[in-house]
Amino acid sequence: MHGTPINREHCRRLDADDPLARFRGRFAASKENRIFLDANSMGKMAATVPERMSRFWTEAWVDLGRQGWNQFEWLERPAQIGAAFAPLIGANPEDVLACDSTTINLYKLLTYAWRTRNSGSVILTEQGNFPTDLYVAQGLPGVIVGDPTVKTCETRAALVEAIGPDTAVVYLSHADYRTSERWDMADINARAHAVGAVTVWDLSHSAGAVPVDLMGTDADYAVGCGYKYLCSGPGGPAYLWVHPRHGDAAWPTIAGWMGHEDVFAFAKQYGPLPGAARHGAGTPLVIANEVAWCAAEIWQEVDPRQLWDKHRALGDLLIALLEQECGALGVEVNSPRDYDERGGHIGFSHPGAGPVVEALLAANVVGSFRRPNAIRFGLGALYISHEDIWEAVARLRHILETESWRDPKFQKVSV
Repeated sequence: MHGTPINREHCRRLDADDPLARFRGRFAASKENRIFLDANSMGKMAATVPERMSRFWTEAWVDLGRQGWNQFEWLERPAQIGAAFAPLIGANPEDVLACDSTTINLYKLLTYAWRTRNSGSVILTEQGNFPTDLYVAQGLPGVIVGDPTVKTCETRAALVEAIGPDTAVVYLSHADYRTSERWDMADINARAHAVGAVTVWDLSHSAGAVPVDLMGTDADYAVGCGYKYLCSGPGGPAYLWVHPRHGDAAWPTIAGWMGHEDVFAFAKQYGPLPGAARHGAGTPLVIANEVAWCAAEIWQEVDPRQLWDKHRALGDLLIALLEQECGALGVEVNSPRDYDERGGHIGFSHPGAGPVVEALLAANVVGSFRRPNAIRFGLGALYISHEDIWEAVARLRHILETESWRDPKFQKVSV
C-alpha cells in the first residue's frame, strides 16, 4: 500500500497522463454508464460495430449474397485479425490465424504437437488448468495414435519437477483463470525443450493485457480466446499460433478446405497451405469476423508497451485500493503483487463473494464470481480509467459496509 492514502484526485492525475486515454471513446458506452471490470470474461464492444454490421446486412448479405465473397475480404479476415493480434503476443503476423473456438484450436494444436513432438508419451498439465483445456487432453487417450498419458499436477512446483524424459507436451494456461498467477513462459519452454518436449500455451487470460512473447521465449504452440481482453465480441473467433519451425511439420489434425493450398481448385486430394494457415478448416466465421475486425482495427494502432504499462498501473492501483478501502471488511487479494507474476485480472476473495458480485451489478460495476469465494476484476486497459478503479472500489466498500449483499435478491448468483 502507498505510504499515504490514495484518493480520487490521485487517480485523476494518473488519467491526465494516460497516453491510451484517446482509445476510450473507440468503445461503446453502456446506457447505465457501467464500469466494466469483466475483460477476463468479455471485453467491451468497439464503437464501430453497429454501423459496420448495419452495412453488412444490407450491402453484403441482402444486396450481394454469394458475391460478397468476391467484393469483401471475408476470406482474408482470419489472417488479417491474426496479424492485428500478433504484436500483442510476440508473434510474426503470418503465424497467427483467427478461427474457430479456443477449445477447437486446443484440439487442433495439442494433437498436432503430439504428432510433431521429439519424444515422450506424457501430456503434462496442472490440475488447476482451465476446465476446457483439461477436457481436451482427457479426450485424447485411446483416440489418437500413440495413446498419450495425461498427467496433472496439484502444484506448480510439482509440475516443474515432473518435466522429464517421458514428457511429450507441456500444456498450460499462461495465467490462472482464478488467481491470475502467471507462469514464467521462458523458464517452462526451456525446461521442456531440455528434455525434448514441446509446449502448448493457452493465452486467454493474458493476451491483450500483459506481456506475451511467444517468439522471444521460444514457445512452440499457442491458442487464445478473442472475446476477452481482445474484444472480438460474444463467441467471437479465437486464434492459434504455430512457431515457424513447426509450421510445415505435418498435415493439420483437421484437413479442411480453408487450409488447402488452393482453396478453390476443388481438388480431390488434400495439400496443405504453408505454416499456421493450414489449420484453417471450415468456412470462416464471416459475421463474427466482421465484429472482431472492428476491434482488430483498434489494436493495430496500440503500442503494446503503453498497453502493458497502463495495465500494470491499473492492477497495482486496484490491489492497493482493495487493501486500503476493503481489507478490514473481509476482502483478501489472491493475485500476485508482482506484475510479472500475474495475468489480466485481479482476483480477491470475500465470504459473500457470489452475492457481493450481484450487489455490484446492481451498483453498475461488472465483475465475475468463481466458486467458492472468488471475485475477479478484469482490466481492459483501453477503456478503463484510473478513476473507474477508484469508483468501483468505493461502491464495493459501500456494499460491504452496509452489508447490502445479504439482501435476499442478491442470493441467486449468475454465472
